[in-house]
Amino acid sequence: MSEQPEATTFVEVKTIAEVERIVHGSGLWDGTGEVEFSDDGKHWSAAWTPDTDGAHPQFARVSVYRKEVRIPTTVTIRWVEQFPQASEEWSGKWLRSPMRHFGRTARMVGYRQTFREILGNIVIEDEADDRAHGMTDPAAAPPPAPERDWEAAFLGTKTIEEIDALETEARAARIFTPNAAGTALHRAARNQRKALVEAAWALDHASAPEPAPASEREKPVERPAPRDYLPPQNRADRRAARRKKGRR
Repeated sequence: MSEQPEATTFVEVKTIAEVERIVHGSGLWDGTGEVEFSDDGKHWSAAWTPDTDGAHPQFARVSVYRKEVRIPTTVTIRWVEQFPQASEEWSGKWLRSPMRHFGRTARMVGYRQTFREILGNIVIEDEADDRAHGMTDPAAAPPPAPERDWEAAFLGTKTIEEIDALETEARAARIFTPNAAGTALHRAARNQRKALVEAAWALDHASAPEPAPASEREKPVERPAPRDYLPPQNRADRRAARRKKGRR
């Protein structure tokens, strides 16, 4: 369950290293257990490996021990409740290194519940909300923008230029996440691009003139056979004809 500080006026932001220095230096800390992760809340492991269904664990838990307290504080948190969706910087870090950042937040929640009187309103960087910047009125926050239907946008493109521009916008929005939803969107964009390329190729070849059939092509000009050789009798006739002309 997500744990938030009780104060509503101001939140102090520190790194996890600074928080642990405060906790360890208090003289009350008696150890921190190993952070464990789970996809279903039943099977837990300290080493989490992504599968085809998701690119991050769904749950994380850790136990924090306090001196003179017989039972440790064990906290279990959910990814969807802790993921810093509002920060592009931190959400990118969480998706790239889910064990590191999800586990760090689990430790912070455990420290806060175990040493509440010491930590007070302290949060770590990716937990910080509007209170860290002096905003106390939740109603003043703008409503969230409606989520865009990226798949419909890809299927609605008509040209290669349109899908190029949309893919650039999609990559800037980081929608091609390493999970089932991001993979499905990437596949939709790739299939639509392939369809547009094939349609453009078909249109180009349909508008090109077809070659004329072989029967209508221009026939080569036939050259007359050489007349260098004539039978001897023909030459004699010609000489006789020339002599006859000379007598006239």
